[in-house]
Amino acid sequence: MTYRSLGELEDAQDQIRATAQRRIELADEYVAHYRSRIHLVQESFYELSARQGIADDPGFRAELQRISDLTDQTVRSAGHRIAELEEDYEAMMRQHALERDSFIEEQRREE
Repeated sequence: MTYRSLGELEDAQDQIRATAQRRIELADEYVAHYRSRIHLVQESFYELSARQGIADDPGFRAELQRISDLTDQTVRSAGHRIAELEEDYEAMMRQHALERDSFIEEQRREE
């Protein structure tokens, strides 16, 4: 895309950065919400099982542990994806700096 001024380029880059930052923030929020809700469900499930007298059953405990492990794996996977988004964001910032420098250089040549 061709920009008419440095300000126009910077405004476009600012909008792109803001959108990318918001996506990362939302991903963090969603993962935190997921982790919180799953933890509450696990606690409620354990409390119910204790009232029913099956909390100490080896089969129940093994299944609860399997679910906990799966949840942890899901959160770790989401964390890795968020880290990738952050790396992409950093690469985008470097690209924006190069684009800005190129634009400035082109403007100087045209003067």
